[in-house]
Amino acid sequence: MQNRILAALALAPLAACATVPALEAGAERISFSAEPCYGFCPAFEVTAGADGEGRYEGRSSVKVTGARQFSVTPEEFAAFRDRLAPYRPAQDVRYDHENCDAPLATDMPAVQVIWREANGRSTTLDWYMGCAQPGLAENREAIYGAWRELPLEELVGADSERQGYARP
Repeated sequence: MQNRILAALALAPLAACATVPALEAGAERISFSAEPCYGFCPAFEVTAGADGEGRYEGRSSVKVTGARQFSVTPEEFAAFRDRLAPYRPAQDVRYDHENCDAPLATDMPAVQVIWREANGRSTTLDWYMGCAQPGLAENREAIYGAWRELPLEELVGADSERQGYARP
C-alpha cells in the first residue's frame, strides 16, 4: 500500500504536463482547508466549484472571519484545480503524527484537500505539513498556497498583516 502511494507521488510531476479538460479532470468541486499552526498561519476553509460558486469560512489569523460566498471564474477554478492535480492521491490518504514516512516537525499547519466529482466520488489528501512526506514536502508552497489561485485576498488578507488579524 505504502509503495503504491509513493509510486503515485513519484509519477505525480508527470501529470502536471498533461492537458486535462474541466469536468473530465474529475473534480467538479474542491474543498481546501488550512489549519492553524503555532504562530500566525491563516486558518480557513474554502470550497470552489466548476459551476462558479465558492464558499469561504474564516477561522483565525485571517482578515475576515465567518462565512462568505464568492464567485469563481472558469479560469480561476481551472488554475486552482490544476495546481492541486499533481498531488491528488488515487485514494484517501492522511499524513500526520501517526502516519508519516519521514521526519516530523512540530507546530506546523495542516491542509486538507477534498476533490468531489459530479458522480459523488471524492478523494481526500490530509497532510500535517510538519510531516516531510516525500512528494509533498518539496512541493509545500504549491499545495499550501493553492488557495491563492482563487479570489480570496480580501478575505484571507495579506501575509504582512497576519499578526494583526483575530486569533481564537
